[in-house]
This record gives sequence, C-alpha cells and structure tokens, in this order.
Amino acid sequence: MQLRTLPLYAVLLMVMLPSCSKYFLPSDAEPTNYRMTVAEEPADTDPLHAIIAPYKTALDRKMNSVIGEVSGRLFKEKPESPLGNWVADALQTETQAISKGAIDASVQNYGGLRIPELPAGPITLGKIYELMPFDNMQVIVEMSGSITQRFFDLIAADGGWPVSKEVQFVLKGKRADRLTISGKPIDPQATYRIALPDYIANGGGDADFLIDLPRENTGQFVRDLLIRHVQRLTEQGLPVSAISNGQRIIWGD
Repeated sequence: MQLRTLPLYAVLLMVMLPSCSKYFLPSDAEPTNYRMTVAEEPADTDPLHAIIAPYKTALDRKMNSVIGEVSGRLFKEKPESPLGNWVADALQTETQAISKGAIDASVQNYGGLRIPELPAGPITLGKIYELMPFDNMQVIVEMSGSITQRFFDLIAADGGWPVSKEVQFVLKGKRADRLTISGKPIDPQATYRIALPDYIANGGGDADFLIDLPRENTGQFVRDLLIRHVQRLTEQGLPVSAISNGQRIIWGD
C-alpha cells in the first residue's frame, strides 16, 4: 500500500515546496546563444556496431547478389506498362504453379509497385525488395461474373492496374468496357478465380466488396513469387522481359 502512495507524496511535495519560496527575476537580460554539438563515438568503437556489423555485412552481400538479367528497361505507368505487365504475368505463372486449381487472371495494384522502373542489366535480390517491400500474401479470390466486372470497373476508375495477359478491356470513363478474360466476354453466371495481393482481397484500394468472398491462400509472399520467377528464368538462360503492346487496357474513344 505504501509503495502505491509514494509517487503521490512525491508529486505533492514537488507542487508544495516551490510555493514556500520566493523567486526574484532579473529586470532585464541579454540573450546569449551557444552552439551545442554532440560528440559521436566512432562507429568502429561502438559496442552495438560491433554486434550488428557481421549481420549487416551478410545482409548486404545477400541483397547485392545478382539473380537475373533485365533485357530492356521496364518502367511503370498507367493504364498499362512494361513493368506492370511483367509483374502481373510473372505472378500468373508462379501462382498457377502452386494453386489447387486453374487461375483465370492475375492482378497487382498499381500502388504496390514501389519503384518507377527496373533498369536494363543485372537485377539484384535487393531490387526486387525495393519493387515489392511489403509482406503482402498472394491469394486467389473466387468471384462471380458480376463481381468480376465490378472489380475491373474499380481498376478502370483508378486509371488502370497491372493485369496479366489473359485480361483485356477498354478504359471508357470509369468502366472496364468490353471486358474479356482469355478472349471470352464475362459471363455473369460464371465463377472466376483471380489472383491478387491479400491487401486488395482484404478491402484495400476500395475493394471492400471482396472481403467476404471465398479465397485460396497460397501462403506465399507476392515478393517471393517474383524472386522465384526471376530465378527460374535465369536457370533457363532467359532474361526478364515483358510483353507490352497496349492491348490489355485500351483507351476508349
């Protein structure tokens, strides 16, 4: 009990004691400025640095390791771009490889791509982390035909997101007009399996209408699927490249 009341006594003493004393302030004063500096201990003598250094060296070595080659500059823009197309196609391939069933198409939200381009030349592991720094998981959402249309209308209203080659539509106002998947118009009665990040499936990007839909959780980070795809291409002696002919999202009249 005494331990709980001690802080209160201390506070009361601090409040009361100043009231028992008189303070006299100077009638005038000349301000003086002082420059204060903080002496930093050299990094090589900092004990914490000594602990972290080996791990940082190992991490830097891993992040700087080259995992593939980009054949030509892949840049990001709306409504369609080489970088967005490559990401969506790579995710379609890798997600299909681990899914329990067929996947109709893959989508990646535009804001999820965090760098403006992948330059031509060697690509490091760290560059993929820069491209996709978030720990978003890849999921496959089952949508009715009407929900699928609504989802791609959302994408159109935002000016276009990366979509895999199976998708084609005309961006007309805020609508995905003449939407087709694998060359076929959307069937309102059909069910479509669309692969996308859990951020979107959980309602991000104004896609709250997807939250309660059935889904398959792949258990894989989106980033790891991209890394796997680059490594797979490298094993096959192939570079990272993209199909970009402006035929996925087409500007309407």
